[in-house]
Amino acid sequence: MKLLELTPEDALTFGSLKNFTAGESHYQQVSFPPPIMRFFSLGDGAALRVMGVFIKHKGELFLPMPADCLSMRKKEEGKVYVPKWSEELKRPFVVPFEGQGLLSLEQAKGFCSFSNFAESYAKGKGFSTKKEILFQEEERVGVKLNYDKRVSQEGYLYSRVYLRFKDSHIVLLVDQDVEKSFFATVGGERKYAKVKPVEDRFLDFLNSTVSIEKGGLYKFYSTTHLYVDLKGEIWLSEHIKFKVEWVSSLEPEWVSGFAKPFLYMLRPGTVLWLRALESGMCKRLCQISSHKEVIKYGNESKDLLKRGWNSGILLEVA
Repeated sequence: MKLLELTPEDALTFGSLKNFTAGESHYQQVSFPPPIMRFFSLGDGAALRVMGVFIKHKGELFLPMPADCLSMRKKEEGKVYVPKWSEELKRPFVVPFEGQGLLSLEQAKGFCSFSNFAESYAKGKGFSTKKEILFQEEERVGVKLNYDKRVSQEGYLYSRVYLRFKDSHIVLLVDQDVEKSFFATVGGERKYAKVKPVEDRFLDFLNSTVSIEKGGLYKFYSTTHLYVDLKGEIWLSEHIKFKVEWVSSLEPEWVSGFAKPFLYMLRPGTVLWLRALESGMCKRLCQISSHKEVIKYGNESKDLLKRGWNSGILLEVA
């Protein structure tokens, strides 16, 4: 397992599945992190297994904010509240009062530093955040061209948003032992980026093990997009059985691309509250599935797990 740090030479755009043709859709937005398939071309297309996309800013690793975290409405920094599990309500719950005032909360947005994730969130404790500019958005305007006549087409103006990582780096979690730095093309316009393996205490955290006790409650924080049947029994790392008690998620999105069909997937940062149906041991970094063969179409089995989809971090519920 390695962390690969990407330093782009220019601003990047990752696109989306939304139909984007000047004259039909005039504006293309971008979100981060993009689906892991955007980085499959960095290595051998049949082997690269990406299990997470993060940002490194001023030496600190940042992960997508866990979807069960709450913050004060319309505030970009301050205290983040982590819910506890209520056996009476059968759901996560935050006490709506602090001091003498009624809290007005909403789903926390943005990113969570690894320090806050490992030292506070993973232990069920709230934490404080400050506004960090992890990347800058740049809007660029273009016009559709008529290549036959070599002229611009009137009324076909469009805008596209790019991401510039000025003081930051994209960091990939991969299941390969990469030893040397190299150059690769990244993003929708194939911009060059330097890729180098780096060390971080995050890897020690992921390599630790979790003891699973039957009947115990656990959280699964997704580091990639998820596609799984949440109504039935599911497995962690294909051998420990759980059932889903609750799902805290962002709005799902359609994802498609290399070696996978068109699927409506839960986004990174989704949190599954799981009840163990069996006992066992599991690595903190693991994958979730509802069948041994996650996707089957035609006469060929397409296993999303082999490419890194459905990856996440298993946490004990305090």
